[in-house]
Amino acid sequence: MTKGKRLLSMTGRFVFIVGLFFSVYVFAMFQGGKVSWTIFYMLTPFLLYSITLFAYPMNNIKAERILRTKTIKNGGKLVVTVKLSRTVPFPLLYTAAIEKWTDPAMNRRAKNRTRQLFLFGFKKSVEFSYEIDKLPRGEHIVEGVEIEVSDFFGWIQKRAFIELKDAILVYPNTISIKYAPINAQYDRGSLISPFSLVKDTTMATGVRDYQAGDRVTWIHWKSFARTQNLMTKEFEDRQSEDLIVLLDGRDSDLFEEQVELAASIVEEAAHHHANIAFASAGAETVVFPFIHSADQLHNVFVHLAKIQPVPPDAMQPLAYSSLTAAAGSVVLVTSSPDWTFLQSVMAFVKNTKAVICFVIVDGEGVIPPQIQEQIRFAKAKGITVHALSNKQFSEAFKEVAS
Repeated sequence: MTKGKRLLSMTGRFVFIVGLFFSVYVFAMFQGGKVSWTIFYMLTPFLLYSITLFAYPMNNIKAERILRTKTIKNGGKLVVTVKLSRTVPFPLLYTAAIEKWTDPAMNRRAKNRTRQLFLFGFKKSVEFSYEIDKLPRGEHIVEGVEIEVSDFFGWIQKRAFIELKDAILVYPNTISIKYAPINAQYDRGSLISPFSLVKDTTMATGVRDYQAGDRVTWIHWKSFARTQNLMTKEFEDRQSEDLIVLLDGRDSDLFEEQVELAASIVEEAAHHHANIAFASAGAETVVFPFIHSADQLHNVFVHLAKIQPVPPDAMQPLAYSSLTAAAGSVVLVTSSPDWTFLQSVMAFVKNTKAVICFVIVDGEGVIPPQIQEQIRFAKAKGITVHALSNKQFSEAFKEVAS
C-alpha cells in the first residue's frame, strides 16, 4: 500500500471512530435509560483509546539491533537481538515488530521468528531474539525494523519503519591444506621449496628506503632511530617465483566448492608467509596483488564472501596490468577447464612458469565425458591438471609435488 493510500485509510478510520463516538453519545442523550448509557460508558474507553492512539507519535519508538554472532561461516548460525525503546510510556497493546531482510528467504530460514507479537504496555523498552540457521555464503542485508500497533478492535492500525541497516557477511568455509613441496626456481639453481617464499628472512644483507607494501617486520628500526627515515631490510633472494590464486567466477553447480578451495589455499599460504596474490574472474576482474597482512587477507575473504557466479556469456576478459609481469605459478580453481578460458588465463599472466589447474568434480558421481576431454586437452598443452572432490582438498598439493 502506498503512503497516500495508507494515510487516506487512517483518516477514514479516524473519522469513523469519532463519528461512532458522537453517534453513541447522541443515542444515549435522546434515548435515555440505563441500557443506552451503559452502552455509551462501555464503548467510551475503547473509543478514547483509539483516538489517542491515532495521535501517538510512532517516531518515539527507537530500535537497536545486536548481532550476537560476530563471525559466520557457510552453514553457520546467526543470533540476533532487537531492542525497542521509547520515552513516552503510552500503553501500547498489540505491537508487532518485523525485521525486514532484503532477501525474503531469510524469513523462511528463521522459521518466521523475525516477526514478533507482544504486549508493550507501559514498559519503556522490550526486546526479542531470533536465530537463523544454515546461512548460505554471501552478503545478507537487513534494512530495518517495521513496527505495527493496533487498538482493541483493529480500528486504528499504525505502522512505522525504523531504518536500521546491517550487512551480515557469511564467509566461505576453509579447510587445512597439507603443504607439500612444489618445484621452484632459485637464483642458485633448481631446488625444491615448500610453496613460494620469496625471501630468506633469516639473514639481512643490507637496507634500502621503505616502499609501500613492505612488511612491517622488515623495517630496520635501528636506522629509523638514527635517521628518522623508514628503512627496509634487504634479504637474500632465494627464488624468483610468485604464486597467484585465480578463481573462476563462471556459474557452476560446484561454485561453492570452488570458493572453499580458493579460500583455503589463500589462508594457508598467507599463514606460511608466502608471496601470494589473488584474483577472481567474473563480471569484472578483481585482483589483490599483495596479501602480506591480516587486513589484506581479510579483504580477500570479504570479497570471497560477497562474490556470486556469473553466466558464462556475462564473463569479461581477464585484464590487469600489474600481474602480467609476474614470473611465478598460477593456481587456477575451476570446474570447467575449457581451453578458451585457459588461454585467457595464460594471457592474464604472460610470464608464468607453470599453471596448476584444480578442477572441482562431484565426489559422488563420475566425471562427465566433456570435462574429461577438457582435462586431456589441457594436459596436452602442458598445463598441470588435477581433478579434486571436496574430500580431497586437504591433499591437493601432494599431487602437485608428485
